[in-house]
Amino acid sequence: MASKLRRSWVSGAVIAVAAGLSALAPAFADNAPAGNPQSGGTLTIALPFFPDEGLNPHHRGAISQTQVMRNVYDSLVAADYDESFHPWLAESWTKSDDGLVYTFKLRQGVTFTDGEPFTAQAVKANFDRVIDGKYAPGAAKNTFRALAETKVIDDHTVQLTLKKPAANFLHTLASLEGAIVSPKSLENPDVRAGGVGIAGTGPFILTGVVPGQELVFKRNDGYTSPPATAHHTGPAYLDELVVKYVSEPSVRAGLLASGEVQAAVDIAPNDISLFDGVEGFQYEFKGSNVAPTSLYFNTTSGPTRDVRVRRALQDGADVDAIVKSVLKGHGERAWSIVQPQSKFYDASVEKAYGGDVARANTLLDEAGWTGRDPEGYRANASGERLTVRLIATTPKAPLDTVLAAYQAELRRNIGVEVDLQFRDEGTVDKVREANAYEIFPRSVGGTDPGVILDKVYTKDGTVNGPRLDSPEVTAWLEEGRTALTDTARKAAYDKIAQYVLIDHAITLPLYLDRYNVAALDSVHDVTAFIDPPRGLLNGWAYNTWIDQQSQ
Repeated sequence: MASKLRRSWVSGAVIAVAAGLSALAPAFADNAPAGNPQSGGTLTIALPFFPDEGLNPHHRGAISQTQVMRNVYDSLVAADYDESFHPWLAESWTKSDDGLVYTFKLRQGVTFTDGEPFTAQAVKANFDRVIDGKYAPGAAKNTFRALAETKVIDDHTVQLTLKKPAANFLHTLASLEGAIVSPKSLENPDVRAGGVGIAGTGPFILTGVVPGQELVFKRNDGYTSPPATAHHTGPAYLDELVVKYVSEPSVRAGLLASGEVQAAVDIAPNDISLFDGVEGFQYEFKGSNVAPTSLYFNTTSGPTRDVRVRRALQDGADVDAIVKSVLKGHGERAWSIVQPQSKFYDASVEKAYGGDVARANTLLDEAGWTGRDPEGYRANASGERLTVRLIATTPKAPLDTVLAAYQAELRRNIGVEVDLQFRDEGTVDKVREANAYEIFPRSVGGTDPGVILDKVYTKDGTVNGPRLDSPEVTAWLEEGRTALTDTARKAAYDKIAQYVLIDHAITLPLYLDRYNVAALDSVHDVTAFIDPPRGLLNGWAYNTWIDQQSQ
């Protein structure tokens, strides 16, 4: 049962959205689990990092660690890898011709796990709270920035009015940040942290939390609201889902190999051969439609203020060779600011920059770094060594090894010292705020490419590693945000790619993120653990079942 997933698993019945209208119908995928699904059993899965910053879907729903809460919370619509949208808690919707008003017809008979009914009033309570700026400031500032008003038309009809057209608004509603929490839970003083007792309408109920170590979910036997992309209806198959948090990739792989867990995600390249093509196991992967892992060069601090130095940092290392060596064929070199799976990908930038060591050395000479110190590093006329501080979060495969290789190549090829510092997330944020770095590596998450590019390339962006303040880029981002066609959006994003990759050398994409999961072959439909279209590993277990006879 070992196979690689190289296509969207939602390729069966498709829900068409014509003239802004979507109709509810199950979309069963053509790779749905073989055999007869069985109810019952406990699935134990190993994930890398506990959601230390909270379990609330609105407050921290953009970060990868919180995605596991998709087991508890449903959204109005669902997205697939083609970036098409399908019914979920909303059974249909329309959009006004000017793109400002969305009207949703809601499913009836849906109940939150605390007994509250799901109604238009519940949707309004959630979205009013999200945009108030205090409860979930990140979502209000970024994901929900376009929403002006939520109006109840009747118990099962809700109208959302935008400040400006927002091409990515359905992405917003499909995301975990767009999830619907029980209105009663919204009044809970602990709601911002999330956790046990913060109710949703989802297929599981969070029943246990061991901070830093474990989450336990119990099946919601009253579940009636799966997305149209699901493989079945009614309650989940599993009785219970247990999520173990194990940060070290080799330990996660060891737990799966020994049978102590039945599934594990984010398998490191060195460990994939333990499961891929091996009897008794299965291995699946999927790319992401959003940003690749990249290096962002600080345009306001130290040597990287000089575009010649930034170009040299693009040219001074053979990124292709590094990616091939470290990822061992289980990943590819990245070239643009979004991934090739995205309809907004700009292929024209491929091989248009980087990889020219001779040019890198010439650029550094021109920038005044002509000397060499006793250790062989470049220095300027004052004897100052050419050092760039690269601040990364706690080492995580394969990024840690890629960064170490990049560090070594810059020293060998062009005489640049890379001060590679690994810090915890909180410290990294403080370093960024203090502007005490030159290079910032990150795979930036978001509901669609527009949201991600806003985070990285706007003056007040939450992940503005380049510390860019460009009126041109800001204008292009606004064009992409408000465009009513994908063609117009792509044109805006292509301009940004040209600016940050080639004209100003602000970004160096490294590799395409490939999200993966391995499991025992008794576990069926593990591809549902990979959330489209971002490809994040959320452990969503609604479709998953266990062949208990083969265990």
